[in-house]
Amino acid sequence: MAARIRACEQSDSDNGRSSGARGEEVVFCPDDRAVTHSQLSAFRQRCEPWTEQLSSFLDKTVELRPGIIMPVFENDGLEVLAFMLDAEQDVIREIGVCLNEEERRRAEGLRLERDRRRFVATRGQLRRVLASKLGISPSDVELEYGRLGKPHLSHRMPGRDLRFSVSRSGDVAVVAHSTRQEVGVDIEAVLPVPEADEIAALCFSASDYGSYTALGPEDRLEGFLGRWTRLEAISKALGCGLGQPLSWDERDWTVRRFVPKSGYIGTVVVRK
Repeated sequence: MAARIRACEQSDSDNGRSSGARGEEVVFCPDDRAVTHSQLSAFRQRCEPWTEQLSSFLDKTVELRPGIIMPVFENDGLEVLAFMLDAEQDVIREIGVCLNEEERRRAEGLRLERDRRRFVATRGQLRRVLASKLGISPSDVELEYGRLGKPHLSHRMPGRDLRFSVSRSGDVAVVAHSTRQEVGVDIEAVLPVPEADEIAALCFSASDYGSYTALGPEDRLEGFLGRWTRLEAISKALGCGLGQPLSWDERDWTVRRFVPKSGYIGTVVVRK
C-alpha cells in the first residue's frame, strides 16, 4: 500500500479522482492432493461476500493451508484463487522449482528472507494456476510486462486471451483470472490504517471520499479498505498506477468483494 500512497501523493489533485478447464473440484498443492466436493462446498459457504459489519471479516474461518491453492470465488468465467505464502522451506523450494532465471534473481535481490520466500511462493503458485489453465508445464509459462509493469502472457503462449491479476498482503496471496475480459484484484489485511483519512483525501474519487467521510468511526476501517481495494483492483485491470489519471465508469465493470482468509478483505473487478 505504501508505494501506491506515494504515487497518489505525486499526482496532482485531480489525478485518480474521476469516477485447463474446470469441472473437476481440484486444488493444487505440492503433492497433488485434491479437495473433495463436500470440502469445497463447505469452503465456499464460509467465503460468501462480507456483510456490512467489520466483525464479519474476523469471524470467518477460511481453511487456507501452506502450499495449497484454494478457490475463493467463481462466477461466469471469473475465478479467484487464494493461497498462503508462509510455509516450510522444503515446500517453498518445491513451489519455486518452476521459476525462471530472472525471477530467481529478483528473489535473491530481496533483503529479507521472509520477502524472498513470499516472492517465490507467489510466482511459483501463479505459474501453477496459469499452467493448469493452459495445459502446459509451470516452467513453460512465459510472461511479459506492460509499460507500468502489468504482467500478461507472452504472445507465444497458447490461450493468450487468458487475463489475470495478482495481489498479496501479509502471508496471503490471490490470483484472479478471466477469459477475454480484463481483470484486476486486490487484497488487504484488516489492520488499523492511521493515515486512512489523509490517503482517502489524496486518492479517492470525490464521490467515494464523500461517502467515506460520512461513515461513523466504527465503520471507517471497513469503509476505507473496501474503497481502497476496489481502487487498486481497477488500476490493475487498466494497467496503470494510482499516480496516473484514472478514469473509469463503474457501469462498465462487475465489482465483487470477497474474503480470502479470516482477517483479510478483497475486491475483484472484471470488465463487462
